[in-house]
Amino acid sequence: MMMQRFASASAVAAVAIALAAGALRLNFVPDLESRYLLTSFWCLAPLAWGLWAMLIPTSWLPQRLPLWGAILGLIAGLLVVLVLDLPARVAGEPLPPWLRGGAVLLLSVVYYVLWLLVRRAYRTLTAPSPAA
Repeated sequence: MMMQRFASASAVAAVAIALAAGALRLNFVPDLESRYLLTSFWCLAPLAWGLWAMLIPTSWLPQRLPLWGAILGLIAGLLVVLVLDLPARVAGEPLPPWLRGGAVLLLSVVYYVLWLLVRRAYRTLTAPSPAA
């Protein structure tokens, strides 16, 4: 059961990162070196998501997976936006405090939506296989 949790969360994170990286490449911004820090953090996301999925209380499965993901989004937002200040490092200038707070909330909402997909993947992985 733990492996299904890890696999479902890691798979969704990997696809989300691939789509985000593709969108970043389509941005055609000449200064891609400033985004190296952002993309290096993305490499850790599938592992972090998989481990986070393994920590969810069993009583929360699978109905509260999106809420669990929103909690992870809040933690990630606080770390990335407020502590590491990645938006300022990528953009090259500091963001106003209200915009930084909005980014944390937006990240929590995005994580909630993505963890809806994790819940769906988890249900698919744990569904009994049809008799042949």
